[in-house]
Amino acid sequence: MSIDRKTVEKRSVWFLSKAETFYQSFGFRKKLAGAEAVPYLKQRGVQAAVFDIDGTLLDSMSFWDSLGERYLQERGELPEPGLRDMLFPMTLEESVQYLKGAYRLPDSEGEIRNGLYRLTERFYREEVSLKKGAEDFVRRLSGAGVPMVLCTTGEAELEKAALSRLGVRNLFGDFLACGDIHLTKRTPDIYLLCAERLGAEPSDTVVFEDTLQALEAAKRGGFLTAAVEDAADKKEQEKIVKTAEFYCLADFSALYIRQGKW
Repeated sequence: MSIDRKTVEKRSVWFLSKAETFYQSFGFRKKLAGAEAVPYLKQRGVQAAVFDIDGTLLDSMSFWDSLGERYLQERGELPEPGLRDMLFPMTLEESVQYLKGAYRLPDSEGEIRNGLYRLTERFYREEVSLKKGAEDFVRRLSGAGVPMVLCTTGEAELEKAALSRLGVRNLFGDFLACGDIHLTKRTPDIYLLCAERLGAEPSDTVVFEDTLQALEAAKRGGFLTAAVEDAADKKEQEKIVKTAEFYCLADFSALYIRQGKW
């Protein structure tokens, strides 16, 4: 069945209207196009920014969801339905143990772990891309004189390689890897360290994150928070929207601003 252009346009308007209503229901009253967002933030005193990487700048979360499946498929195994959901709450070690036991793999746990790492390394060094609009957004912030740092719980060396390959690593100053400094994103400490490195007060620093836990931790530290839309966090979207002062669409095409001070 073909759909004419007018029908497509009407449906697009309807979906956009539903989205606007959703954001407004959580107190967001101002919407800025991507090009307008940076001057607006700058004019209102934002002096620095902290960026998460996976799911915020890099379009990488679908890879992590499918890593177990990719590993099995490369070995000629057929992944069971629902494998992603089973592995999602597991640690790496738990995932390795599950794959070995459930699929009776002859490899040692160390060999399976190395196999998963090889897939991850190839993805970051060769395949992963920035989210659409992310490069333009961070270049605008850099051009406006807003210092930025990177803060990650992920594989730091691989993320550095990806950002360098994609041409944006040089836009940021420090790169703080939670694992290297024995901090997590469950408390504000890592963000307070970011602010110290930036030479900025938390209240003048905006933290861009895609997960609820990280946004809540930054908020407890007195930071401004900007939630970046990502499909991997759909289940917690309402809580995320309630938490953040700003909500950034996945392609950085618009920034929603909460009613009140802003």
